[in-house]
Amino acid sequence: MSAQSNLKLVQEMYEALNSQDIDAHDRFWHENMSWHGPPGFGSIHGLTAFKNDLLRPFYKAFPDYHAVNDIEFADDNWVAATGFVTGTQKGPYLGFPPTGRKMRMRFSDFWSVRDGKFSENWVMIDHIDVFRQLGHDMMALLPRLR
Repeated sequence: MSAQSNLKLVQEMYEALNSQDIDAHDRFWHENMSWHGPPGFGSIHGLTAFKNDLLRPFYKAFPDYHAVNDIEFADDNWVAATGFVTGTQKGPYLGFPPTGRKMRMRFSDFWSVRDGKFSENWVMIDHIDVFRQLGHDMMALLPRLR
């Protein structure tokens, strides 16, 4: 695929993310895709697990989810983007109860594209800042270094 078609693929996938059209992701991801999350998440393998174990709980936690890419770039096999997700925590998120607070989550994504669909995704998120915005001091939970 060309760099331009790969950029279009990521832009259309973000339209589906923002409209919370989970079934639309069948058009963008290989069935046997892999999602490699930020520290603490691990990886998710397969499109069904991605939709049920990641997207659905995230939309429940942040029903007003909205993502905007600040920077996007691509070549024939890769796409990368960085930007922000915004939302209000209305449901549990990673074991923390809803706070009703708004958050702005910085992310960076790297996708491998094969045969016109995403085959792998590597994600980086600033969770320390997200949890601070939600009212949780994650640094206080870390053991003190000596």
